[in-house]
Amino acid sequence: MKLCLANIALCLPGVAALLLGSLPAQALPQFGPLLKPVPLGVLLSPPQNALMAPMPPLPPVVAPTAKTALGRGLLWSRTFDPSLWMTDWSHVFDIASLGSFDIPLRSDPAERTNILLSAGAVDNTVIAPGAVFSFNDQVGERTADRGYQDGLMFDNGQIVRGTGGGICLVATGLYNAALQAGLEITERHPHSGVVSYALPGCDAGIYFGQEDLRFRNTTLRPIVIRTVPSVDHVTVQLFGQTPPPGRTVTIKPTWLETIPYSIVMRPDPALLPGMSVVEQKPRAGYFVQVERQWSLGTRVVRREIVARERRAPRPKIVRVALPPDAPLPTAAPVALPKTDAEFGD
Repeated sequence: MKLCLANIALCLPGVAALLLGSLPAQALPQFGPLLKPVPLGVLLSPPQNALMAPMPPLPPVVAPTAKTALGRGLLWSRTFDPSLWMTDWSHVFDIASLGSFDIPLRSDPAERTNILLSAGAVDNTVIAPGAVFSFNDQVGERTADRGYQDGLMFDNGQIVRGTGGGICLVATGLYNAALQAGLEITERHPHSGVVSYALPGCDAGIYFGQEDLRFRNTTLRPIVIRTVPSVDHVTVQLFGQTPPPGRTVTIKPTWLETIPYSIVMRPDPALLPGMSVVEQKPRAGYFVQVERQWSLGTRVVRREIVARERRAPRPKIVRVALPPDAPLPTAAPVALPKTDAEFGD
């Protein structure tokens, strides 16, 4: 004899109820294909005090029509009958977090706005078995009319401001979560410079109409994307069918060589003698090879090279005062864009 999902939702108590209650209001119906019917044998009898009197009928569980005004990504809970206790909730819900990544929310307000907008656009997205997720298709074009601001972004290795700058952090979070989930990556582009929010070779650049992040759901069940904002970060998670027991996916560099940075001194007649100002903080470059490994227990059953890349170092640029007897330069030094917010230095 099988219980339908509606009956399960009415009788889950205790810890199992809290686990179900942590699912988002709008995403819960999307988990329907992931749920399995449960035999009555997994439910234990009510306690003795509950058997002494007939139980009143339970009201139906109705999901809220919309999330609260506090913002996207918040969780909600339901009320369940506490007289029934479940032996093992995993027999009912064959759902697991397949991969996750924390995106930092840094001080630049434009970048924070762009991250939250794009993270909200992918929240609760369902990827059917065999389907391909496209970041650009899901998020859409980043324009000022849609609320995107001029954030920091790479342009041929240089830091500039452009509409939507910062959404690459969301793409990077999804890329790392998809790698952990063992999904097939069908398109991914590295940045033209070194970033600080991901390991070498594990970032993902995005440019609408030219560069996309795409990955395929290679599992037998739907996958749901969740993005949950916090004070200083946004957590990206992929939920789907629980993987086989003992299976793990590891992403690690199998070869990494550091490229040292150089120091560039630029005379600045506006500085007093003896003064110097660091115009750009340095960052070493690297050669890297990143490998993904599938293991069953302690045995590696599959290997895949997901990146083999080179990043040029970022030089340290220092503005220095002219010597007292030095002639004034014929041209003013070129001002470089600030880069501290992008690299989190």
